[in-house]
Amino acid sequence: MSLGCAIITYNEEKSLERTLRSVAFCDEIVVVDSGSTDRTTEIARHYTDKVYYQEWLGYGKQKNFAISKLSTDWVLSIDADEVLSENLKDEIIEKLKNPAVDAYALNIQLVFMGKPLRFGGTYPDYHVRLFRRGKCFFDEAEVHEGVNCKAERLKNVVYHYSYENLEDYFDKFNRYTSLLANNIKQKKPHISGVYPFVRFSLEIAKRFVLKGAFLDGYEGCVYALLSSFYAFVKYAKAKELAS
Repeated sequence: MSLGCAIITYNEEKSLERTLRSVAFCDEIVVVDSGSTDRTTEIARHYTDKVYYQEWLGYGKQKNFAISKLSTDWVLSIDADEVLSENLKDEIIEKLKNPAVDAYALNIQLVFMGKPLRFGGTYPDYHVRLFRRGKCFFDEAEVHEGVNCKAERLKNVVYHYSYENLEDYFDKFNRYTSLLANNIKQKKPHISGVYPFVRFSLEIAKRFVLKGAFLDGYEGCVYALLSSFYAFVKYAKAKELAS
């Protein structure tokens, strides 16, 4: 069974090479860039000659476009800031010798401020990322896209280096909360002024009390607090849009 990796990029020069090294075992690698102004495409070409430009279509559509450029039996779709663990590589190779299903869900472990988190509701976090080509596709959500396929879970992890530092976190924070606020407004046009505070309180209770974010130490507590505020801001922005 041949395996191809599909990656979408935009200004990922700081993380892309680490990601590409982790998928070098794949038979084919496709990188689809949406107009990077840094060294992203130059780095990509050191690992594959299948580097394409595609104007941004939204996360789901962009990933499906990248998958369409593969010619392999199986697809591995990962983000440009994700790294397969060595154990996961071995597990994938073993599974594809005699696959029993058409899709596998990978456990994505967030690395925040240099620490892989295990508590606060961050872990485990399974997403369908490995599937037989032509059997599964990403939905066309603008953000938080997913693959809706029945899948078997693999036990080893993908490390997700989502944020280089806190400045990078807040850059993404503002962009993603705006995208999600627009989605919320379309589904829920009337939002009470109390609701953002309710969501913030519920997130705090869930992450710290129910999910034990403090067990990840300082890094886990910072992430849990910021994630709770993230919930507040996306609903506050949605209310602002609906006003």
